[in-house]
Parts: sequence; C-alpha cells; structure tokens
Amino acid sequence: MQEINGRSPLTIILLSLCLLALSVGAQAQKTSQTKPSSSDDDIVRVKTELVQTDVSVVDRRGRFIEGLSLEQFQLRVDGKAQTLLFFDQVATGTANEEKQLIAVRNAKPGVSTTTAAGTSTEPARGRTIFFFVDDVHLAGDSLTRARSLLTRFVDNKMTAGDRVAIISTSGEIGFLQQLTDNKAVLREAISRIQSKYDPETTASHVKISEVDANLVANHSDRGLFTYLVIETMREFQMQSPLGAITLVKNRVQQVNSQAKSAELETLSRLESFVRSTAPLAGRKVVFFISDGFVVDRKRSNGAEVMQRVSGEAARVGAVVYSLDTRANVFGPSGDVSRSDFHDDGAGTAWRSLIEDKAPQEPLETLADETGGRSYLNSNALDDGLSQALAESSSYYLLAWRPDSENQRAGKSRVEISIKDRPDLRVRMRRHFFDLKGAETVKPIISLTSTPEDELRTALSSLYPRRDLPTSVSATLSQTGKGTGLNILMQLDSEMLNFEAGEKQNAVVDVLGVALDDRGLFSSFKQRLEIPRAAVAGTSRYVKWTQMLTVPAGLYQVRVAVRDRQTSRTGSAMLWIEIPGSTIAR
Repeated sequence: MQEINGRSPLTIILLSLCLLALSVGAQAQKTSQTKPSSSDDDIVRVKTELVQTDVSVVDRRGRFIEGLSLEQFQLRVDGKAQTLLFFDQVATGTANEEKQLIAVRNAKPGVSTTTAAGTSTEPARGRTIFFFVDDVHLAGDSLTRARSLLTRFVDNKMTAGDRVAIISTSGEIGFLQQLTDNKAVLREAISRIQSKYDPETTASHVKISEVDANLVANHSDRGLFTYLVIETMREFQMQSPLGAITLVKNRVQQVNSQAKSAELETLSRLESFVRSTAPLAGRKVVFFISDGFVVDRKRSNGAEVMQRVSGEAARVGAVVYSLDTRANVFGPSGDVSRSDFHDDGAGTAWRSLIEDKAPQEPLETLADETGGRSYLNSNALDDGLSQALAESSSYYLLAWRPDSENQRAGKSRVEISIKDRPDLRVRMRRHFFDLKGAETVKPIISLTSTPEDELRTALSSLYPRRDLPTSVSATLSQTGKGTGLNILMQLDSEMLNFEAGEKQNAVVDVLGVALDDRGLFSSFKQRLEIPRAAVAGTSRYVKWTQMLTVPAGLYQVRVAVRDRQTSRTGSAMLWIEIPGSTIAR
C-alpha cells in the first residue's frame, strides 16, 4: 500500500464510503424542521419562464406509442388551451438524450432536436435502472420473491450497456449500492438483502396489524378496538375487560410507534437517494420494491415527505414504478395462517378491505406523482417489470410558456391529451420537469480547498465526474507476488489546457484506488506531462497504465484526474473480480 503525499490511502477509502453512505443511506431527516407542503395535490411550482414536462403515451395495454407529432398533443392549463413551444421524442439511454434535455431549456418555438421521432445520431449508452428495496417492510416470503425477481432481471433482462444499482432502506447492502454493469456485483448485492421487518412480538394470537394500530390510535375506531378487547379476553379467558383493555392499548401504541418509525425511515431514505441521482444525465427508472405501509397525516408527515420525493424526482428526471411483493391475500381475516381469532363480525367486516388497500396507497401515490405505474399483484411482478422497462424506453418532452399571473404565482392545473385518440392515455408526473444537465452540477468545494482536496472529492464521488472525460478498464496477469491488476486509463485531450511556450505541455494529476468492502485496498498517485504533439493528428485520447497487486476478492477500481491549468476534474470507476474469491455467482 502506498502513502499519498504523506496521507494514508485509508483516508480516501473512508471518505469514499462515508459519501456513499450519506448519499444512498442517509439517516432519516428530522421532519419537525421541514416546512409543510400544500395540501392541494394539483399545485405545481413554476420556477422558470419556460415550463417543461416529460410524458409517456400508452395504449390500453400499457404499450408506449411512438411517432406522435406536435400537432397531436393538446395542452390545457387551468382549463385554457396552451401552445407548445417545444416538442421532442426522446429515447432513454441514448447519447443524444442529454443534448435533447439541454436543448429544451434554450428552445425556440416549434424546435425539435430530432429530424424523426426517436432518431438518435449517436449509439445508445444503455439504461440507468435503480432498484430501491424497502427491506424494513419486507416479510420473509416477500424477501424471497424480491430476490428471485432481481435475480431473473440480472440473468435475463439486463442488456449490454445497462447500469444498474440495488439499494435498500436499511443500507445493509453497503458498499455494493452503486451503479454497475457487472453482474457479479449485482448478484452479491442481491444475496445481501435481508428482511429488516420488525413485527410486534407477542404471545397473543390476536393479530394487531399496522393498519389496525393506525385506525385505533389515530382515528379512534371504537368498533375495532372493542373487537380486539373481546378477542383478547377470550384468548386469555379474562373475566374482566380492564386487563384486556390495558393490554390492547399497549400493543396498539407499540405497533403504531414502530410502524411510524419504519415509514419515515423508508421515505426519508428514498428522498435522499432520489436527490443523489441529480448528477446523472437523462431519465432514470426507479423500481420501488415493498410490501407497502401506512401513510396517514394524523400519524406523521409522511405525506409531505412523499411530496418532496415527487418534487425531487421531477428535478432529477426519475420515474418511480412500484412493485408490491405481498402475497395475494385479502387481509388478516382471510388468511388463516395469520390469526387463530378471525374477525367475522359485521361491525368490522370492512377491515380486510382496508388491510389490503391501505399499504398500497403510498406505492400508488409515488408512482402516479412521478409518471410511473404501480404493480400490485405479486404473481405478475416479472410482467410488470418488463412492461415498465418497455414503457420507459422513450418519452415525449414538452415545453410551454405560462401566460397568466396565476400561473406565474405557481398554481396551475395541467391536462395533456392526444387529439382524436381517446384510447390513448398520457401518463405525466405531478410536478413540472426541471432536469438540470449533468454538466451544470458542480461539486461543493470550500474556498480553502487544495488541489489535492479537489482530486479526492472527484475520487470519492458517487457518480463519475465528466468535466474532464475519463475512462478506465482493467486486466489481470500473474506476477511473482500474486495476481497483478493492470489498470488502463484514458482521457480526452480536447478538454485539456496546454501551456503556452516551447513545451506546450498539459499537466494532469492522477489518483487511483482499488478497494473492496472488507477494507482491503491498494492505491497510487501519478503526475502526467502530456505534450501537445503527442495527441496531435493520430488520436486525441491520452492512455496510460498502472499495475497494482491485490488479494482475491471483488474490487471497485476508482480513478480521478485533475488538469492543473483549468482545475477541471474527471473520474471513472469499474468493478473487477480477482480469482479465488468466494463471491456468489
């Protein structure tokens, strides 16, 4: 292991891991300090003069409809027809996608960046897909379904160029919660998903679910409370109701408190994760995998957090598709494996319906407000996943200019439809689309930061930095000391600033590390002097190498570069498995 300017490489590793933890596994935010959002679900905020949104147009079978023209779209804002100033069909995952998104912010009336719908002049770069696994709301059988679904996706549906990340509410997956095209990494991440579901532990066979506890504690449901007391008396053969009343009250309080904590943890982590994807260009697909949970304004501000998630999704260009992993049963009264005391009373006959529906409501809301869909049948999750991927392969980008003070004040009701096609449905997000190009996302650097600090920041970035385009690849070789990891690096010289004078050199600092989640790592530092003559004519790309010796295991190789003249930084990363490891295949 090498020392870097007198500092241990462990400093870099710790910084990297801390930033990853903050980005995708942040502690639940202190909701008492947040400002309440509007209760009007149809309110959107107009922050710029040109308003934009992304929409999907699907038929009755949920298939995306391509090739629609500007003239076919009808836009009404607050009931009044509006003229579209920009229209384009965008293919998700193409190199052109980022250019089209940038173009809309400077669009002239009627401008489209493609000559034909969906046309791309550059090759596809692959889809960006996230799986957010809500492991604190996954029961044991649901965990099995979730793992199987993810494994089948990796084995059968993941295509070349796709970048995929598997993230969990609890953060138990740890270091592997990163975008990758390496299937070995994803299989290992899947194997680390564990159920963190924390149900009530009690000797009683009278079931009190999260839904029950919420109804009794926050809505004073006397009928349900009476039923629970009577069944508790019957189970424990109590003669007086006083003991049963105390027992039920205590259980309701415990279940409600645990459920509230899990609800806010899930939503806050989801918000933090969605926000962290801002540096990634283009549309992102997020699959939210959960058994569902209760969101009730009388219990918490979870509904406000969901509104923030929806707003962040619009800002970063994320679309959420919800997948309900619960077994297809109809509430506790319909599942004889759950309770020895079934609720057959007419006064609480509705209980099973609420039990089945209430946990699904936040899943439906998250999908609807971000322009996605919810799939609530656990027997059809593979079909839902395939449909969502097909549907999100393209979208239409629209923009218009608000023409009233009411709209400029931030209140508007937007309706989009397709002329003479009542069979088509336009799926749009609740908030206006306001994606900022990846190139506009700048790192936050202190005024006292040193060049070395900037290099470390680029190295530990959750997603690759593109100010100085960099790539990395690796091969393995055998040496006298073990397996050699040969790292090949490349950067685009057109982004360098060559010095004036006789030499006309560009000077680039390089920092690299190979690390795994066990704390094993090896690092290096380099200084490149690049003569202008070396990149003139034949190739504009600068290539160089470094060899490291590391033990067997699954490693992430990270490389960061910094141009001394311009202070531009770039970074790249890849995963590689050193033979002899016990990584699951």
